[in-house]
Amino acid sequence: MMADDEQLLSLLAVAEHGSISAAAEYLHRGQSAISERLRKLTEYVGEPLYSREINGVKLTRAGAILIPDIERLRRVMRDIDSVIARRQRLMEGELNIVSTSLIANYFLPPYLTRFRQQYPGIDLYIKSGECYWKDVAAGDVDVFFYEGDGDLPELPDYFESTLWQDNEIVIATPLHHPLAGRKAVSFEELQSYPIIWREPGSAIRGTIEKEFARCDIVSKHLIEVADIESVGAMINAGVGIGFMSRRMVEQRSDWQISTATLENHQMVRLNFMAVPQPDRCSKMLEKFLELIQEA
Repeated sequence: MMADDEQLLSLLAVAEHGSISAAAEYLHRGQSAISERLRKLTEYVGEPLYSREINGVKLTRAGAILIPDIERLRRVMRDIDSVIARRQRLMEGELNIVSTSLIANYFLPPYLTRFRQQYPGIDLYIKSGECYWKDVAAGDVDVFFYEGDGDLPELPDYFESTLWQDNEIVIATPLHHPLAGRKAVSFEELQSYPIIWREPGSAIRGTIEKEFARCDIVSKHLIEVADIESVGAMINAGVGIGFMSRRMVEQRSDWQISTATLENHQMVRLNFMAVPQPDRCSKMLEKFLELIQEA
């Protein structure tokens, strides 16, 4: 047998409010319930904890000795309640995100900003890069973001991959290029211009290469760079033309580039996410998924 928190807090309430009836009212319990708690606590201690007087209740020495420790117990319990309440309200916690660099740099920031505004107490941990998923334990990650046709780590059975975003791939050109602003550029026309390609293995390059193969087109002038930043910089400098999603162009007005649209093409940029099944999602992840799926 041991004293429980309700018995101890009842004794503290009696000490602070001066009577069993006042303590019962403060604790929103009946007088009989408070009296029973005090009886059991007294029995456990083995000596009287209070005495009844004309003006109420007075603690004995044995009862008074317990009060400082019970006050500390109450503070601890309030702290625990506060922690639980904060987590229930999503005021603190953490969200672990693993993503390709392109998605992390260009597609996630608006959602991360809104999420931070709504839940400022949640710490965000974001791992990104070309080998974004290496050395990451899937069980420690809330959500993976990756590009279509990209490699994905072996995930636990309870993870599910779904399409997150799709966006048309367009031709990106310098502002005053002959193709700038055109709505129906033929594949044959592209052969006349140097094309700036992403590195082999990138998702967007794979999509473009498939479309070129489907249309039996071979690029005669090829410039290969390492990342989308380099593609934009090269186009901006007038070195050649390239391919990127329309949303990417819209986000980078500093590149000073224009767009053109291919006729009869099937090039669409696909971004995917892999998340645990609903019954394994944390509260933080549930709220984050609600936010990013609004658009």
